[in-house]
Amino acid sequence: MSTGIEGRMAEALDRRRVWGQTDDENFNREIARSWRDSAFRPEDFIGRPYAREAVMADLQKVSEIKKSPSYTHERGSEAVALEYVLMEGIKVHGWFGDSVFSTQKTSEYDDVMNGADFVVTFHDEDTDRFIHLAIDATTSSDKAVLRRKEDKNFEKLARGKMASVKYFEDPDGNAGEIQVPRIVLALSPEKTVALQKLMVEKPSLTEDAGEKYEFLVSAEKQLLGFINYILIRRGFLGEGRDIKSYSEVLEFMARHSDDLDEKTMKIISDHADVLQFITLAAPKPLH
Repeated sequence: MSTGIEGRMAEALDRRRVWGQTDDENFNREIARSWRDSAFRPEDFIGRPYAREAVMADLQKVSEIKKSPSYTHERGSEAVALEYVLMEGIKVHGWFGDSVFSTQKTSEYDDVMNGADFVVTFHDEDTDRFIHLAIDATTSSDKAVLRRKEDKNFEKLARGKMASVKYFEDPDGNAGEIQVPRIVLALSPEKTVALQKLMVEKPSLTEDAGEKYEFLVSAEKQLLGFINYILIRRGFLGEGRDIKSYSEVLEFMARHSDDLDEKTMKIISDHADVLQFITLAAPKPLH
């Protein structure tokens, strides 16, 4: 076995090759491992509803992409850790409110191909419905990278679609592909590492971590941005007349329920449903 700095570097690189591992063994053991181990596996969807050949082809695509140097760089330890920091914060520490039913790590296929690191599922007690939100986590501070990630959402919306998660099973046992709103949540590597340590060493302080509010503000801004983008493209809003809150979205939908086609109404409703929970989770108004 290698020893010294060369050995430690080799071990770190080896861990990074294992999907869903970070370089912090304490964090892996206390936080990350349980989330990683519960991730959806494409193999479990053979016959429900996908053919074996289709699933095997998807796994092959992921294998080929992972061989690229750019993928290895993108999947640094902090980038992986942020996914679990967010999942733990949202589900265990209530960052997105008490209506969160689950946070579920997506399959490696959906992570790589669809830009969905995990799915947050809210439970609407009034309607007894489950509401889903896909999240793409990144530690990049490069504005071009962030813009490229957000542009994927706008490109989908321009075609009348939302983000796809191919391998998913909802709490009612329905398995297969879903289309859901998706947002990008970013945090610097330094802040990510600090939250990793906080969650392991002082978990009771995690509920009120300052980053919680940053994530809520970012989520609200993106969801409203997507709703406004759709309505502007459809000619319902002019320049400078953006909708600025969840209550304004509801008012608009009530006034124009007969004017919006079914597909557009569903996309706006799905985003508004998530926006409702984000607004309720905020300790103070977000805007």
